[in-house]
Amino acid sequence: MNINKERLAAFTDAIAAIAATIMVLELAVPDGVRGADLVTRWPTFLAYINSFFMIYLVWYNHHNLFEKAKIIDQKVFLANGLWLFMLTLVPFTTGWVGEHPNDTLPELLYALVILLWTITFQILDVFILKVNKDAQPDPSNGLLSRGVIYGCLIVGCIMAFILPIATLIIQLIMVIGIVIRMFWVK
Repeated sequence: MNINKERLAAFTDAIAAIAATIMVLELAVPDGVRGADLVTRWPTFLAYINSFFMIYLVWYNHHNLFEKAKIIDQKVFLANGLWLFMLTLVPFTTGWVGEHPNDTLPELLYALVILLWTITFQILDVFILKVNKDAQPDPSNGLLSRGVIYGCLIVGCIMAFILPIATLIIQLIMVIGIVIRMFWVK
């Protein structure tokens, strides 16, 4: 049974937009009106910036993924659902890590959610390729790209036990690297 590609893409777009909106609504206003009051919220802003750009970049890659697909079967539908499930956990973990950037469990869970979200995206690409024989793999799913992403996320998980805030910083560096590779390095 084939699933309507446009409906699934529209549903996916809506979920991504809602996730990004939830994150911005969760940003707490500083207690005061001075610059110092704003600076005290830097971990929250860093987590938000990191998560927003991850959602935005992966939405871009998801769009490209669905552009090459002519057929969406039940396995693709299920893989997309698992990917969306992981996406919906991003606002929760973003808020938690933003409030507790120096604590192991929030940083570890944040990195694990991003890692599982990344893995489910790769699985989605594999399923799309399997059912769409003439489609090309997503460039973000190459061995080098995936190796760097998985490496950063695994190192981030380890760093959560040593220096928790480093987990968030590693992921931000990873996102910057993805942006540079996607838009400036051809």
